[in-house]
Amino acid sequence: MKRCGIFLAFLMCCALTVQAQEFVVFKVYTPFDMGLAMPDSGRVNDFYVKFGAIEGAQIGTVMNVYRDRDIVSDVGNFTVTDRLFIGRMKTISAHPDYSVTRVTDLAKYDDPHRVLSAVLIGDYVQPVFVVESENLFDKGSGVLRPEAIRELDRAIRFIQRFQPIKVRVEGHTDNEGDEDYNMTLSHERAVSVKEYLVSQGNIEEEVLVPVGYGEGKPITSNDTPEGQRKNRRFEIVIEK
Repeated sequence: MKRCGIFLAFLMCCALTVQAQEFVVFKVYTPFDMGLAMPDSGRVNDFYVKFGAIEGAQIGTVMNVYRDRDIVSDVGNFTVTDRLFIGRMKTISAHPDYSVTRVTDLAKYDDPHRVLSAVLIGDYVQPVFVVESENLFDKGSGVLRPEAIRELDRAIRFIQRFQPIKVRVEGHTDNEGDEDYNMTLSHERAVSVKEYLVSQGNIEEEVLVPVGYGEGKPITSNDTPEGQRKNRRFEIVIEK
């Protein structure tokens, strides 16, 4: 059952992967870079991103950083592209067609495909609104709490600022409990969030894509209560 849940999460991730190269990280922000090595956030924390005020960027906008990796199938002769979460950035300066961003978090889970725990030139970003699951749902429930209205109304304003044509509504859990149950619960919760955004935010239904990842995409280790709390989250991600 564990393998089944992991495989389903992987398929959903691959199905939703997009090439968001219009929001690519294109230069490290430092006068000391002489092109002798690949710039990364291990050397400096700030980057230029091809995502500006025209697209909705403003000071304080948070962005997820992703990197694509190609995975060759063991059966058959085909390759799929997986999206790898690298970390988060915050906009510190917004210009019409680009922004200067600062790395605020790097993913801390183990993954042999990461190569380097840093943001690299060529990674791409997508604006994100993040809220802890406890602010939306009671434990084990897929019904929105009354207190969720404040958070989701903020999410509506976030979405409307970008006028997107596709938005992922992601539900995530920690690793407690049965993996298949976590997958199902996270999807049900994502659907509940979508329904609220459609009914109260006048957002077109086809714009929002709900997906439950369960425990399959942690952003940090589940070894501590604080790590588990961070992994129990919702992410509303502007794809395009």
